[in-house]
Amino acid sequence: MKTLVIYYSFSGKTRGEAKRRAEKYDGELCEIFEAKKRNIITAFIPGCTQAMKRKVPVIRRPGADIGGYDRIYIGAPVWAGFPAPAFNAMVNLLPSGKEVGVFLTSGGGDSSKSAEGTKQMIEQRGCTLIEYIDVITEPNKS
Repeated sequence: MKTLVIYYSFSGKTRGEAKRRAEKYDGELCEIFEAKKRNIITAFIPGCTQAMKRKVPVIRRPGADIGGYDRIYIGAPVWAGFPAPAFNAMVNLLPSGKEVGVFLTSGGGDSSKSAEGTKQMIEQRGCTLIEYIDVITEPNKS
């Protein structure tokens, strides 16, 4: 089974978790970048509101053909209890019929208030959700 780990990382913590997952599942890595790079202010002031409203930012074209994978893991940080906006753009790239795992990282929060809606987003793409996990990152992990 061909596996892709696609992720957005603002501070590097999600990148570290994505690398661990790629090793665990013998998958390839694909980092997503928003077209307009965020700084600390634009990440947390408009970024949290955009996350809560499930806004879809413009992202750069991924370096992988997502349709060529059977299983796709999507990772992003949690902002205000919701996946960062880039997560929504990644979900929109999913072709139907894929197995999808979700890992969301935070320094101490979780995505419990948005989990059901996030799971529904995956299922509405015609994909099968195989995993949904909140990962608490440690300050010294990158």
